[in-house]
Amino acid sequence: MVPAFPEMRPLALEDRDLFSRLFAAPPPQQSEFTFTNLFMWREAYGLQVSRYEEAVLLYSWRSDPEDSFLFPPLGEADEAAVRAGLQLLAEAGHNARLARATEEDLARLGLREDAYGSVADRDQWDYVYSVPELIELRGNRYHDKRNHLEQFLRAHQYTYRRLTPDLVPACQELHDRWCDEKHCDLQSTLRAEARAVKEVLGHVEELGVVGGCIEIERRVEAYTLGEMLNRETVVVHIEKANAAYHGLYQLTNQQFLAQEWAAVPFANREQDIGLEGLRRAKESYNPHHMVEKYEVRGK
Repeated sequence: MVPAFPEMRPLALEDRDLFSRLFAAPPPQQSEFTFTNLFMWREAYGLQVSRYEEAVLLYSWRSDPEDSFLFPPLGEADEAAVRAGLQLLAEAGHNARLARATEEDLARLGLREDAYGSVADRDQWDYVYSVPELIELRGNRYHDKRNHLEQFLRAHQYTYRRLTPDLVPACQELHDRWCDEKHCDLQSTLRAEARAVKEVLGHVEELGVVGGCIEIERRVEAYTLGEMLNRETVVVHIEKANAAYHGLYQLTNQQFLAQEWAAVPFANREQDIGLEGLRRAKESYNPHHMVEKYEVRGK
C-alpha cells in the first residue's frame, strides 16, 4: 500500500504492478518512467512514494536538500497534486521543484506558464534514434560507425546471446572489470551506476527486462539491457563493453536492436547528464529527435 499524503515510504520491488499500470495511460516518453529505471536508481535518487487523493507522488528525496525534486505526479493527477507536493518539499527545507517533466506532462497537469515558470533542463533530455538506421548504418552519416563495426568483424568472431539467469554472473564480472578500469570508487556518478547495475542484474526476471550479451572466445565481453517504454519506443538502460575490442560498442548496439527490437521504430538511449564526452558520443549516432524535459517551480 502507498501511504496517504503527506506520509511516504521508499519505492520497493512490490510496486512494480502499480507503476506498470500508471505508465500504461498515457504512455510515457521520458526514459525515467519505466519501473526498471526507478527501481535500479532508487537508492541514488532516494525515491519515495505517497498517494495524494487519486494521484501517486514520486519524490527524489535526497540527503542534500538542493538535489531533491518531485517527478510529474501519476494517475488522476492535476495542478493541486503538484502544488501540494511542492509545498511539502518547501516545508521540509528541500528544493521545491518539479523535474523530468515533458511538455505533455505540463499540459496533463494543467501547469500554466503564468502560474508556474518552466525551464528546459537540457542535461536530462533523452536521445531517441531510428531503430532501422542504427541496425543498417547506411549512408555518410554513419560512415565512422560502419568502419568501427567492420574493423571488429574483420578481427574477431562473436556470438550474440539473449541474457538468461546463467549469464548474469558473467555480466556482473564484466561490469566489475569495467569499473576497475574507470575507477568507479573515486566518482560518485559511477559508484551510483555500479549499484544500479547490480540491482537490475540481480532482478532481471522480476523486472522483465530483455538483455543481450556478446561472447568472444566464450567469454562475455559486452552486455546491454532494455525494455519497451511505449508502443513505439524501446529504452536502453545499460550498455557496457570491453573497450579493448575496437568496434565492440557499435556491434553491441546494432545486434541488440537487430536481434530483439527490429520491429520497433525508435530507441531511447537516455540522457547525457551534461557530460561533454557522453554528449558527443550520443550526438554522433544522429538522434531522430530529443525528448525535452523541464523543471517547474511556482512563481
